Parts: sequence; C-alpha cells; structure tokens
Amino acid sequence: MQKYQLTARKRYRNCGTLLLMLLAFPSFFLQAQLISDTEHDGLQDTAVIQRLIQAGRNLKHAHPDSSLYYYQKALHASYGANYGEGVVSSLFEISRWYYSSNIQLSLQHAAAALKEYQKQHLSNNTLKSQVYLSLAKGYETTAVMDSAAYYYYYLNEEVDKGRIKDPYFELSLYTTLALFWLNNSNDIDVEYARPLKNFIDKAKVTLSHLPANATTDAGFYQLQAIYYCSIANYDSARFFFRKHIELCEKTVPMPSNLPSIYLNLGNTYIMENRPAEAIPYIHKVKSMYKGMPSQERYYITANLQLANAYYQQKRYAACLAILDSTWKQFKINYLNKDIIDAYKIYGDSYEALGMKEQAIAYKNTYITLYDSFVKKDKLNTMYKMESRYRLSEKDKKLAEQNLTISRAENDARRKNFWVVAISFVTVVVFLVFLLWLRNSRHKQRLQAISFEKQMEISRLSYSIQGEEKERKRIAAELHDGVVGLLVAARINLDLVKKEYHFNNESNFMEGLQLIDQAASDLRKTAHNMMPEILMQDGLLKALEQFCNSIAASNTTSIYFEIIGTPVKLKASLELALYRIVQELVQNIIKHARATEAFIQVSFFESELTITVEDNGVGMDINASGKGIGIKNIYDRVKAINGKIFIESSNTKGTAIYINLDLHKENLETV
Repeated sequence: MQKYQLTARKRYRNCGTLLLMLLAFPSFFLQAQLISDTEHDGLQDTAVIQRLIQAGRNLKHAHPDSSLYYYQKALHASYGANYGEGVVSSLFEISRWYYSSNIQLSLQHAAAALKEYQKQHLSNNTLKSQVYLSLAKGYETTAVMDSAAYYYYYLNEEVDKGRIKDPYFELSLYTTLALFWLNNSNDIDVEYARPLKNFIDKAKVTLSHLPANATTDAGFYQLQAIYYCSIANYDSARFFFRKHIELCEKTVPMPSNLPSIYLNLGNTYIMENRPAEAIPYIHKVKSMYKGMPSQERYYITANLQLANAYYQQKRYAACLAILDSTWKQFKINYLNKDIIDAYKIYGDSYEALGMKEQAIAYKNTYITLYDSFVKKDKLNTMYKMESRYRLSEKDKKLAEQNLTISRAENDARRKNFWVVAISFVTVVVFLVFLLWLRNSRHKQRLQAISFEKQMEISRLSYSIQGEEKERKRIAAELHDGVVGLLVAARINLDLVKKEYHFNNESNFMEGLQLIDQAASDLRKTAHNMMPEILMQDGLLKALEQFCNSIAASNTTSIYFEIIGTPVKLKASLELALYRIVQELVQNIIKHARATEAFIQVSFFESELTITVEDNGVGMDINASGKGIGIKNIYDRVKAINGKIFIESSNTKGTAIYINLDLHKENLETV
C-alpha cells in the first residue's frame, strides 16, 4: 500500500510542480491609479502613444513604477485620441504588469482589452492573440480551467489556420500548451505524452526557423526537459534543466523563470526518492524569494517540496513544522495538485508519529480534495473536446453564411451591373472632389497653424537669446568689474592693517570678512549666470556640479542620475536645458520645503527625458501657469519644441517631466 501511494504521488506531483513553469513569464507589476494629466497636443499623436508604450516596455525591468506610469499615460492618451489599437495595447500591457502581483486586476484589464478590441472592430490579429493568451494564463492561474482551455485551443486553431504568423508568439503558445496538457492529468504515461509531444514537435519546427540566440536555445532546453519529465526519464530531464540554468546565469538581467527551473530540477530527485540531492535546489529558491516578494507561489511550492523531502527522509516533525509555517505565513487562495498532496503528507506524517486523530482528519481532507480535483480534470478534458467542436461548428456556420452572401451578391451584380457602375463612377468623382477640397483646406489650416507656432517659437527664442546675452554681459561686469574692485579694496585694507596694526580691531576685521564674503558671493552669482563648465564640459557635467553646489549650501539633499547613452547636443540647446533645470531646482529650494530632490536625465533612442522630483509640500497645478517662474519654464520648453508634464500633491511632492525629440538639428555634428 505504501509503495502504491508513493508511485501515485510521484505521478501526481510531476504534473503539479511543473505548473510553475507557466508562471515564469516576465511580469513586473504594482497597483497604481490612472493618472489624470493636462491634455497636450503631442499626446493626440498615435506615434507618441506608441513611443509611450515602448518606453514602458524598456523600463519594465529596471523601473517598474515608471513602466506602469507610461502604460497608463498611453491608455489615457489613446482614449483622448480615439485610438482603438492604442487603448487595447495599453490595457494588454497593464494586464501583463499585474500578472504576478494581482491576478484579478490582470484578468480585468485583459477582459477590458478584448472588449475594446471587439467594440472598435480592429483587425490586428496578433494583438488579439496576445490578449487571448493573457486571458488563458490568468484563468489557468485562478484554476478556471474551462475558460483557460477555450482560449488556449482557440489560439491553437488560429495558428494551425495560418492566421498568426509571429514565430516567437507560436513558440510561446506551443510551449504553454504542452505545459497545460501536462498539468491537467493525474496519470502520466507514454500514450498520454503523445499529444504533448505533438505540441513540442510543433515548437521545435518553429524554433528551426528562428535565428540561433539565447531565446531559442532556452526554448529548446525547456521543451526537451518537459518532454523527458512527461515520460519519467529524469536523467535526461535534469541534463536539459542544467543546460537551461547555465544559459540563465549568463543572461543579464537574469530571467525571472530561474526559480521555476530550480524547483523542477529538484522535483526530479523527489520523484526518484533522492531527497538529499533535491534539498540544495529548494533552498536556492527560498533564498531567491527575498529578492522578489511578488512571486510568493515559488516560495510556497519550495516549502511543499521541502516538506516532501523531509517526509522521504523520515524527518516527520520537520515536515509538519514546514507545512504549518507555510499555512500560517501565506493566504493560499488557489488549489493545485501540490496543495492537495500536502494534505496527504500531513496525514502520513501524523500517522508515522502515532497521532491517529490528526492523521485521519488530514487524510479525509486529502481524499475529498483529490476526488474533487480528479472530477474537475475529467470535466476539463471534456470541455477541451467541446471547445474544439464548438470552434469547428462556428467556422462551418460562418463558411455557409459567407457562401449564401456571396451568391446573393453575384445575383445582384448580374441584375444591376450598369446602374451600379454609373452610380459608382458618379460617387467616386464626387468623393474625389470632396477629398481634394477637404485636403486643400486642411493643408491651408495646417500651414497657418504651423506658421503661427513657428512665429511664436521664434519670438520666444529671440527673447531667450537676448536674456542670455544680458546674463553674459552682467556676469562679465560682475566678475571683471565689481569683483576686481572688491579684491583691490581688500589688498589696500590689508596694507592699512599692517601699517596701523589693526589686527586686534574687531570692527576692522569684520569689515575685511564682509568684503571677502561679498567677493565670493559675486563670483558664485557670475558663475551661475554663465557657468564656464557648461561651455567646456557640456550639459551633464554642468548639471552635476550645479546640483552638488546647491546641495552643499542647503539642507535639501539633491541626487543626480544619468540613464542611457548620452549624446552631444548643440550648445544653444544645452544652455536652454541647463537654465530650465537650474530654475526648477531653485524653485524647490525656495518654495517646496523638501528634504530630498531627484534629477534624472534619460537618453532613449530618439528622445531625451528630464525628470525633476521632490518630496515637498507640492503645488497647485491649475494655478501653476500664473506664476512667473513656471511661465518662464513653459516658455523655455516651448522654445526648444519640447513638452512638459507636471504632477503634484501635498503628500507626495511634485514631479516634472520634460520630453524632447532628438532630431538631427538638435545634435552636435563633428
């Protein structure tokens, strides 16, 4: 009897633990509210919206909060521009963002994306397939297997019919289907592994058409390991798991599915009753959990696997202790084969310790859950077949409807050919005329708007240039004139001090110190008005020195950071950006009452972003345009064709974002 239970448990857990591999897709998501911002003309441009979405993708590893900000900004802008594809893409990315931290929010956003796709009558089949895959994974994670099966097998039909032609998406789908098939059976044998092998073979064909790189190698190793686990060939499975781990350890940043690989590698030893060799891999996962608290399923599964290892070593007290701590530490609101099997380990451990009542209670719970899950598995399998049949019938009906419509259209064309032809020509000529007239008027309006904007930008540029010339003149006069006079006066007073022995005269000495202080302050003022380091070393060095000098003389801590690969900008543009940051920082010092400020300059492929944040008392955004300082900043940003966004609250401080497209005319040529 004991041997039979062990064999059943081996087959049973082989499916359950591999469920983690489905959870290994990248996800970096935290909750946030949709940010309401002042509408700007640039956010109505679909290209700008696509850049916002791409910026979110670029930041999802290093700065997940900023990533979510860009997705929500893109969603808000897409609604404002009535850009359906942007709405769906933004909702899909937000759904992926929430996948690991809040599966319900992930499902809500994926469902909203599908609803918007259907409402807008979009035709981007790749985008629709991504939304379907997100829904399938979400439903599988929440154990709603019938819905998960429907979306998975719908996607499989779409690939088979050639409607999805993205090889990377095909590879992800086939791998997911193989895992889904494997995880929905209690009995694994060679016969059952044949459909699974079919998905794996399809994935290998897709891999053969992709260029050799780390992604394709990882996909090959993962598929091989899955297959060998399905036929209980654990030595071969371990070989490919280790090859996968070697590849992950060379990848920067390290893939988020590494804990899953360690757990599955350790599980192969558990299946062979070799717990001592499994435990080191389990502890690796538990140590990695400290760095990713949103992935608590890895930690729970590691604890359950460790309890099983202790049970195999007959360390029953340690087994019960690890299970009890897991149940106390985590709120487990889902059910899978590992969770169910834990109750059997509970009962067997209590029985081995002679505690009959506890053993019976846990074994009864195990039997109840096991029977329920087995029935659910059978229902899921039936639903898979029903889903495929339902899709086939739906396609058949659509084909019949299309045939009927086609015949009716042919009859109508034969009866009304000349009437339709004449009407068509008349309508086309009329439409062409209307389009020409509309296009001509539209061009005139655009030219007028463009001319007005150029004139306004030119006025601002000339005004700022005149201001900079005046700053330069005043700085030169202060440095060469007033400072020189103060230095001369200091020298003469030093001679008087020596001649008349005024060393002990406090009033005289205080006067000398005031002259020194005045000369020093004037030098700093002249330097701030026209910093030499900006002309010599460029914008980034000048900003760094400015932030350091301001922080040294004030109680506000200022942090300066550079993201991306810097490019050399034109001197006039660098000066304008320096003045903008200089005025923003001075506003923080004067008005924000902040203890910390953060200045970040980010270089993307074709965009420069400057972020200035503080933890001060905030500002009234609606009234901010009335202040002279903020108006000057808006004018300077507008003069360089940039865009500015301001967020502020009395609890979180103020955040100002400045975006500038890096066109050729903005770059310094050699």
